[in-house]
Amino acid sequence: MASAAKGEVDKLKNAVLSGLRQAAGLRLALGILAMAALVFVASVDPLVRQFREMSVLPYGYHTEFVLTALRSDTVAAFVPILAVLPFAGSFVDDVKSKFARFFLIRSSFPTYLVSRILVCFITGGFVAAAGALLSWGGAALLFAPMEGMEAYSDVSGDLWQTVGLLFLAGGLWAVAGMAMSTLMESKYIAYASPFVLYYLLVILYERYFPNAYLIYPREWMNPSGLWPFGGWGPGILMAELTLVFALIFVFRAGRRLMEL
Repeated sequence: MASAAKGEVDKLKNAVLSGLRQAAGLRLALGILAMAALVFVASVDPLVRQFREMSVLPYGYHTEFVLTALRSDTVAAFVPILAVLPFAGSFVDDVKSKFARFFLIRSSFPTYLVSRILVCFITGGFVAAAGALLSWGGAALLFAPMEGMEAYSDVSGDLWQTVGLLFLAGGLWAVAGMAMSTLMESKYIAYASPFVLYYLLVILYERYFPNAYLIYPREWMNPSGLWPFGGWGPGILMAELTLVFALIFVFRAGRRLMEL
């Protein structure tokens, strides 16, 4: 039994690695670069003002600059668009190209389904988190030469927390897109549905349920003091929502695979 369990783990590992190789392409790179560029687009006004004044900045300003941008509404709105690019539409492509059928010959239904979920979550989160860290490196190169010795408030811990929340948000939207595309059997739904769902939640919160902060996606990136478990409260919620969409995917995709 131990050898059988080890064999299933090895199959899952190989399936995940195969999926990561499949996702590691142009769309993954474009998503990361777009995420990094978005940080600077969201901070155009501070950038213009800083280059006009050319004054000495406090030490650590580049971290505060990136953190403010990552918590902006602009970044929160684009995460559902960028996170789905690498892998969210893969299941529909696998079914239509008959790749899923050949995969199942050498593996099993659970291995295939779990590997698709893991790869989709990892790549979606990686786009958001890697783009944020890339923007931080770019801001360090840009602003560090202009920073003086006067210390800025230490926000490095907040930066890593925000990057972690971005990773979870990217993974959530990617899995949500894959689940919706499986229901509709269209890969284009994978790219559109997370953005639509995001704005639906924003409208519900801002117009009808202003006290229901749990459904407000912008709170997930910039949590207020209302959350239980502190700043990681939104992370727990996003993990639970990811599990819900993963179960939807397993239910619908499993039935679809039975028809192959």
